[in-house]
Amino acid sequence: MDISIYQASVPALVHMLRNLSHILQKAAAFSEREGMGPELLLERRLYPDMFPLSRQVEIVVAAAKGSAARLAGRLAQEDESPEFAVFNRGDEQAFGERLTSFAELQTLIQGALGYLDTISQTEIDAAPDRPITVARRGDVRIFEPQDFVLRYVLPNLYFHISVVYALLRSAGVALGKQDFEGAPAYRRSR
Repeated sequence: MDISIYQASVPALVHMLRNLSHILQKAAAFSEREGMGPELLLERRLYPDMFPLSRQVEIVVAAAKGSAARLAGRLAQEDESPEFAVFNRGDEQAFGERLTSFAELQTLIQGALGYLDTISQTEIDAAPDRPITVARRGDVRIFEPQDFVLRYVLPNLYFHISVVYALLRSAGVALGKQDFEGAPAYRRSR
């Protein structure tokens, strides 16, 4: 069975962004119910040298947009726009002000979903089979499109969303595997 680059990327990005939105809705409800400020959850880190939860979400959102834009050929190879960064910022100075509310994170996610909706399967699948370049401060990474999606984008996407899930679950938010996975990809036999 062959699947296209589009089929391997954009539907997974959309699916996981929707799941991330759902997870954050549960976190916001938990924060309100427990009477805690959102910063207590949004600033959580697994370890002091890791980005906090709010940055993990920003990374996922920018990478979803940036990955799809690169696959569609919408960005110049040397483009280093932060809003289209693909998992490669590396340090706190590469970001703007921290987002301090779940509503701001939801707005980011909805914006990314809207952007992904503008990218068609035809646009990505018709793009020339050319290397994908991801640049940051002189560091240039060059990928073949299939390796970019399967060995870089998807593993990083799942990593950062898993970190968000782990941070919230460890804080007491009632999350389960179904929240991470979203709607099942299977059907049941009768």
